[in-house]
Amino acid sequence: MPPHFCTIRSGCIGAAGGACPRVPVAITICRMSEKGKRMNLKQIGILSLAAAVAAAPAAASAFDYSYAEGGYIYRDAYDQSGSGVRLAGSLAVLDNLAAFGELSTNDHLDQFGVGALFHSPLQRNLDFFGGASIEHADNGHDSDTGIGLRAGLRWVALPKLELAPEVRYVSALDGATSLRLNAVYDIAPHVMVQGAVQVGDDQRFELGLRYDFGGRR
Repeated sequence: MPPHFCTIRSGCIGAAGGACPRVPVAITICRMSEKGKRMNLKQIGILSLAAAVAAAPAAASAFDYSYAEGGYIYRDAYDQSGSGVRLAGSLAVLDNLAAFGELSTNDHLDQFGVGALFHSPLQRNLDFFGGASIEHADNGHDSDTGIGLRAGLRWVALPKLELAPEVRYVSALDGATSLRLNAVYDIAPHVMVQGAVQVGDDQRFELGLRYDFGGRR
């Protein structure tokens, strides 16, 4: 017997006990074998699972991408080293896209960059981000403009502590590849202590404050 088969019987909707003075209809009667029933159950299960996955909401990000920060920086890069000031900020422009800028300056080394950052939640307290920028660097002897690339994670390690490991590359001057660990700690609503250590071709130590316009969610 095939998985299922159907027969069509004619009938009507009319007055009880009479002929069919009104609307004739076709009634379809289907019978299914046990094999057909098993096949249908599998199909229903697969479709239900697919619908559940499609309907499941994406993980919500716990992070805000609109903030301003600044403070002290010690930097050793491009044959120059010394203490100075760093300013940086980010502005959320779309759900998964932010614009960012960063300026650092000391006695003999200035660098400024602007770019765009894509970010996406991996789970509630963990975001991936990756971005590109235009970078201009001046070490007092040479100046150059190049491309910057960065990628990393934002992770809520503790209720008030966020860690952000990342890798950065800048093509300006001789080029620089670095590993960076950024940390922020909440001290008041929207206000955080910010610090970072960066190693590689661009070595940094940073300590300052961040103002988070949206606050951690």
